[in-house]
Amino acid sequence: MDRRTFLGLSAVFAPTLAEDRDPAMHVINRLTFGPTPELLDHVRSIGVDAYIEEQLHPEQLDTAPVEQEAADLFPEASADPTSLYEEVGTRRGPIIQALAGATTLRALKSPAQLYERMVQFWGDHVNVFVNKGPVVYFKPHDDVHVARAHALGNFRDLLGASAHSPAMLIYLDNAQSVAVAPNENYARELLELHTLGVDGGYTEDDIKETARALTGWSVDGLPARRDDAQGVFRFRPNLHDRGRKTVLGVTLEGDGEAEGEALLDLLARHPSTARHIATKLVRRFVADEPPAALVERAANEFAASGGDIRATLRVIFFSDELRSAPPKLRRPFEYTIAVMRAVLFEIGATGPFIRALIGLLSTMGHIPFNWPAPNGYPDHSAYWMNNLLPRWNAAMAALVSGRQGAPDYETLGARILFPDAGGFDGILNRIADLLYGRALDSAELDLLRDAAAEVEGGEDVQMFAVLALMLMVPPFQSV
Repeated sequence: MDRRTFLGLSAVFAPTLAEDRDPAMHVINRLTFGPTPELLDHVRSIGVDAYIEEQLHPEQLDTAPVEQEAADLFPEASADPTSLYEEVGTRRGPIIQALAGATTLRALKSPAQLYERMVQFWGDHVNVFVNKGPVVYFKPHDDVHVARAHALGNFRDLLGASAHSPAMLIYLDNAQSVAVAPNENYARELLELHTLGVDGGYTEDDIKETARALTGWSVDGLPARRDDAQGVFRFRPNLHDRGRKTVLGVTLEGDGEAEGEALLDLLARHPSTARHIATKLVRRFVADEPPAALVERAANEFAASGGDIRATLRVIFFSDELRSAPPKLRRPFEYTIAVMRAVLFEIGATGPFIRALIGLLSTMGHIPFNWPAPNGYPDHSAYWMNNLLPRWNAAMAALVSGRQGAPDYETLGARILFPDAGGFDGILNRIADLLYGRALDSAELDLLRDAAAEVEGGEDVQMFAVLALMLMVPPFQSV
């Protein structure tokens, strides 16, 4: 398959427009990590609205099997810092691989798909770079107790969990922030990224005062540094600035740890925070350029509900703006999981799989928890547009060529190619329904037939080559 042929395919296979969408496929694409044959049948059976409500209540879904599988295959992903240090010492690889593996497994197999999407969202929102110093030992605890604990809960609870997270306090240097030398790194990101937003109305003085209010918020030793060090949050009153502070016009009296809690209360209920969070949620689930009217309605619900994440999402998911949203490019991790879900991938030998996965995601710049800056992985299609060639090449290599240690997509892909589909065209339309939620038009069919004819090696090889192409073209990339 030469470049010219592939570009010709991409020109014909445009992203599916709103008026041509299958509503079931659209809600799957926006709320989950991608369709599977079983999921598409399920949503078509119960209806879009019922599926949205189902996903908003993950506690009613049976996630026990996938959670047990994650615990069995990737125990480091939920271990405490001291245990990790005792187990792996200075080797980072096992922890990073376990985090990537558990994240992938849940995205791939969990029935609570929206919950996993929201875990990813909050992981970006309160981003912690796993490769900074000793953060790697604390990141599993952070993942469990921040994003996973509060993904669909209350924003103030999530904000508090993040502010108490040893991983966050070490990553943004607050663990070393003391009264005589306040460190402003966490204070700045708390205002700019986690709550008010860059245009949220705060000043440099507010940042300085916030830093003073959070002095002494620290960590009880690094793992294994002392016999009694557990690597957990500790407020150190002797290092706290006890002077009066003023943040956003509100006076904080300097009364120890409670002062920091009052600060978090103030930030969580601020109108700028409601607008900032609403904007980011609408951008994630609706459009790169969030519709202003929907942002306003979502922000109003966020404020009125006291930061109820589930209630805010309900406003977004039942909106006309979501139903008519323009196509949105899948980011590389989401695209990779969507490919795996489409071909019903099963994780086998974990070592080779995780190494291949991390290598694949590395070429596309989207390894979980590996974004160095505190703003999290970008959520604008423009950032990832120059990333298309690596993901096209990766999909072709994984689906058709195969390589030692890589996922065996060829055998797995056969599961969706039913012998009663009605010949070659019938198989193509069956795949198109599973991937795009629609049939192929005549121009698309002609191009796929021509592409298959160029592939040597028999009908099976031709079919998998065409499957790879159908996973790479715009209707599957931008959904």
